[in-house]
Amino acid sequence: MYLCIILVLIFKQSNKLNLQKVMNMIRNTYKTKLISLICCICLILSSCTNKSSETIRIGVLEGPSAISFIKMIDNPPVIEGKKIEIVMKSEPIQIQALMMQGKLDFAILPTVMAANLYNKGLKYRMLACPIWGTLYLLTNGNERNFKDLKGKVISVFGQGATSDILIQRKLMSNRISNVKIDYSYTTNQEIAKALLYKKTELAVVSEPMVSNLLAMDSSIHIVGKIDCEEYIGDLKEDIFVQTAFMVSERFTVNNPTLVEQVCHTYSHSCNFTNEQPELAAKLLVKHNISPNITVAKQSIHLCNIRYISAFALEEQVNKYLKVFYDYNPKSIGGKLPDGNFIFQTY
Repeated sequence: MYLCIILVLIFKQSNKLNLQKVMNMIRNTYKTKLISLICCICLILSSCTNKSSETIRIGVLEGPSAISFIKMIDNPPVIEGKKIEIVMKSEPIQIQALMMQGKLDFAILPTVMAANLYNKGLKYRMLACPIWGTLYLLTNGNERNFKDLKGKVISVFGQGATSDILIQRKLMSNRISNVKIDYSYTTNQEIAKALLYKKTELAVVSEPMVSNLLAMDSSIHIVGKIDCEEYIGDLKEDIFVQTAFMVSERFTVNNPTLVEQVCHTYSHSCNFTNEQPELAAKLLVKHNISPNITVAKQSIHLCNIRYISAFALEEQVNKYLKVFYDYNPKSIGGKLPDGNFIFQTY
């Protein structure tokens, strides 16, 4: 439209201007418009870049991961002028999508999924394990220990998922046979509701639903923790590196000095949650992560939060992933991840 108006004005003055001048006017007009357009684009891009470069984005899952981050959620720290932004999601696949889009600098994922994505070429590496087992076998019946499970039906969410593989491993290690695994429920929320409404008697449930169920129904109790251990002689070694704290390769290249500072800040949040459970519980209620102080304190205890750097856990990580590889190699991307999967901070 602008071009048409310009041309009309030019032709009205054509009796006063020669052809060369007409061409110069058109050319100068285009140059002016083009320069203005380029300036606008540069300003927009500059604004977006500045906003992105001033923020460190961490993808966190609701539940135990959020509990471990509660100090940072309540008071987002600023590191070398960059504010930490916690991006909360309910499902690992949502965190995965943001990672694939390059929208997260750090992320929390189940270690099995993290290894799978790494083996498929996603450039994120493991920094630490902050969560050491949040799965529990619950009942609304009379079962008191794993010896009472013979001939029973156990509901598990997700065939081939962590809860399924580890309960089967637990039953095998305790030599408990004739147990049927029921896969009717697909999520932790569904299976918790089924247990609450007595549609199932035994179920593997993940925290924080465990604490919620214990508070809601006094007939529900814990039969036992679903652990993942290796025996070295007579000694048991905990290899349940359930959760991986990941960093993008792009961030390690562009901000190498910040990686260790972010790790230190997060480990401090984990320590705060364990060492000051009363205060941490109040913050969990304040941010609507837990319904009340009592449930929050119970949840902190059952989450098994313990920040340990991945480079100190390389052997345990490989042993843990080998459990899933032996069950189904595709679960971790067809192979054990190579040595670069673990990122060492200095």
